[in-house]
Amino acid sequence: MSTALRPQQLIAQVERYVHDASGIAARCLSSAKTMTAFREIYAVSLSADVVLRNLSSSVLRPRLVAARSIILRLPMLVGLGQAAVAAAEMRRLVELTLWTVYFTDHPVEWCNFGEGGFSRDARKPISYAAHRELTHYFEYARELMDTEPSGLGAGAVDSMKQLTQKLNSRVHAGELALSVRRIPPYERVSETALRRFGRLQRHVFANCCLLLAAYRRHRFDRFNATARSHFDWLIGPTLRRAVRRGEFGLG
Repeated sequence: MSTALRPQQLIAQVERYVHDASGIAARCLSSAKTMTAFREIYAVSLSADVVLRNLSSSVLRPRLVAARSIILRLPMLVGLGQAAVAAAEMRRLVELTLWTVYFTDHPVEWCNFGEGGFSRDARKPISYAAHRELTHYFEYARELMDTEPSGLGAGAVDSMKQLTQKLNSRVHAGELALSVRRIPPYERVSETALRRFGRLQRHVFANCCLLLAAYRRHRFDRFNATARSHFDWLIGPTLRRAVRRGEFGLG
């Protein structure tokens, strides 16, 4: 690493930076923990984690542990005033959910899956299918859910697609590009801002869990009372009534 600063100067600046950042983080978290909206964000993450833990299986690819790590990270990011970063993480949660539906059904493609990037060479169909744009995995999940008798699985995919558009706008750099002044390294933590974020979070988490429950119906049917209670609370009364009509699932 090359720098115009002498080592001791660099060390001193890093220490000041960490000290200032720690102060900002402490103030944000101290403020967030007193807010009703933050407690609900935490509760939504907790319930989604319980649902995914009970849907988890060693046969899934990718494993749900990756999605669960995002779910549990979200309250911390929001509490630190990093809502834009949290929105980007939710976008990754949608990707992971769709990948689980697709690659569990396609183990050969999963073995070819890399860390990222797209393949444009359709002459290599395995690599091509393993490195497609998100739209491809949306369309696969949508077609698969056409056979789900309640229509809730297909509805979850449609909702996830709309929510992804909202998430894309949240992480897009347009707002930064239009700014004429330096933007602080954190976003103000307020009840209004957290409530707005919490609504988006709940919709994303609920639909991801609903899709995975439709996909893993046999595990969903074995939910214990605690897991079912978390699932019911997460998806809300309207979807809860629809699930309990008895048509939910692939078989």
